[in-house]
Amino acid sequence: MCGIFGIIDVEKSEFEATLASRLSDSIHHRGPDHSGFYTEPGLILGNNRLSIVDLASGNQPIFNENKSLVIVYNGEVFNHLEIRQKLITAGHKFHTNSDTETVLHAFEEYGPDCVRLLNGMFSFAVWNVQEKTLFLARDRLGVKPLYIARLKNGLAFASEAKVLLEVISSEPRPNWQAIYRFFSFGYVPGPESPFEGIRKFPPGHFAWVNESDLNLTQYWAPQYGTNREVNTTEAENKTLQLMENAVASELMGDVPVGVFLSGGLDSSAVAVFAQKYSSQKIQSFALRFKEASHDESADARLVAKHLGLEHHEFLFSEEDIWSSLHKVSQILDEPFGDSTVLPLLTLSEFTRKHLKVVLTGWGGDEVFSGYPTYRAHQLSAWYRMLPRIISQGLIPALVSRLPVSDKYMSFEFKAKRFIQGMDLPPEIQHFLWMGYFNDIGKRSLFRKTVLDQVHEETFEPVYKLLPKLSGEDLVSRILHLDSLFFLEGNGLFQADRMTMAASLEARVPLLNRDLLDYVNALPTKIKMKNGHPKDLLRKILSPYLPESILNKTKKGFGPPSSLWTRGILASEFDRLFTREKVEDEKIFNYEEIWRLIQEHRSRKVDHGRNLWALLSFQLWHDRYIQS
Repeated sequence: MCGIFGIIDVEKSEFEATLASRLSDSIHHRGPDHSGFYTEPGLILGNNRLSIVDLASGNQPIFNENKSLVIVYNGEVFNHLEIRQKLITAGHKFHTNSDTETVLHAFEEYGPDCVRLLNGMFSFAVWNVQEKTLFLARDRLGVKPLYIARLKNGLAFASEAKVLLEVISSEPRPNWQAIYRFFSFGYVPGPESPFEGIRKFPPGHFAWVNESDLNLTQYWAPQYGTNREVNTTEAENKTLQLMENAVASELMGDVPVGVFLSGGLDSSAVAVFAQKYSSQKIQSFALRFKEASHDESADARLVAKHLGLEHHEFLFSEEDIWSSLHKVSQILDEPFGDSTVLPLLTLSEFTRKHLKVVLTGWGGDEVFSGYPTYRAHQLSAWYRMLPRIISQGLIPALVSRLPVSDKYMSFEFKAKRFIQGMDLPPEIQHFLWMGYFNDIGKRSLFRKTVLDQVHEETFEPVYKLLPKLSGEDLVSRILHLDSLFFLEGNGLFQADRMTMAASLEARVPLLNRDLLDYVNALPTKIKMKNGHPKDLLRKILSPYLPESILNKTKKGFGPPSSLWTRGILASEFDRLFTREKVEDEKIFNYEEIWRLIQEHRSRKVDHGRNLWALLSFQLWHDRYIQS
């Protein structure tokens, strides 16, 4: 696992002597084991390496036999030995045992089609020394990040946006269109970034770069519900086989591999097969919250004991809230509305003291239909059939009277979410359920000078994709949208940033190519039999896990952010949002911010999610724009 960067500028005969080192230093955390560069007139390629496979000789950049091609690469390809054998048979000669060199020779043999062979997570760049062309590619779901910035006479790319701030032509400026969307999504949906002039390279794409021209090609898109003839028994057996294969293959490496264990079904599933196929006792790592409604540590301990794991647990204290908040504000080069990043960073740092690689359960909800919203969409179809006087009048009036609750996924929270957006298409309603500020709230929050720089509707990217969704039923369509937006923008983004900030590689076996393609193709009635989320996953895990784990209510890795914003972090809001500061910056209306804070502190309304998004934005803005 690594950090990569590069600059191609056809007008440059040479770059500033220290530029490559400065760019490397900005993402040193992604690869502290080795830094390497390749330069020639008009080109810099760089890599920071976290050595996992072929510790001795896998440093980058790596060349092919005649040095006509050179690669910088970030990721792991779990079927690289299989691909390598085919390449050796075809006459290729290898000088390392790394998957990086396998990817380079696969590109040399198959060209752009090489990406279709790769089962793993990756972003990489290959430079053709003779033809002076650059090839870029990113994995299918966007597990590994890649950002690009067009230059006056070329293009730059990097694993994190902050690297590119030094090479763009002007001081960093906010992309207000992207920021406006952030305040609804809770993340910046691709391909935009929060910086003007910097974009995200889209998942499932490759591109040729010729001077400043970027020619993108999509090589993969998810397909849902196409396997209509399969029966339940066949689906269970095949899914089990593919899951075992996925976890077994992702134990690959020359260093020990552990497991993040939350006590939920996804991470427990990964732990089951990790221990089954590991040659040594698997180490598991969990966090404990003092707030009982958010704490799953007892379940994690139960699973670890049941499977015979070497279990480690860390209490996330009030001191950790403060320290991780300010670390996260330095790490993230995007505003991010999910407070999970705080405990996730702490867990990653704790785990890194023991090993370099962990398997995780990320992606399980999006693959196996695990979010409560999927069931809620099925129920909402019935709700829409009620007379409007009931659905739009009586029930919302009753729900609005429910007292604010700090319990995780409380009935009050779910009820107030459920009644939102019933007059909208369900696919758009889904983003209201999962999101933060609505448009009315944003128009009250932002000053007119900001709103004047927003030229598209919040959910315009979603509307554009609706005709392209592959699923026939509503849940399949929602799953498709989540794979394109929430999975990349929220789950995979935070997984990469927080673990790599601790120089820890996080793998996602539930998103393994073969498992993903098979389960995506299954009909909803098998994945969610009788409307039960993760029914398929529960059935195949029933021989391996305790009944209490199989049938527990979903909690997720959700910290008590509403309590934090009302309590321990109240002084941080008072510091960041003084009247003088807010009015000087001319972004927000001070009275609206003060209203949100006061209503939240008095428990009149739970604005915890919205306030966290506001806090995250302000910390980002102060660091990257103001400073």
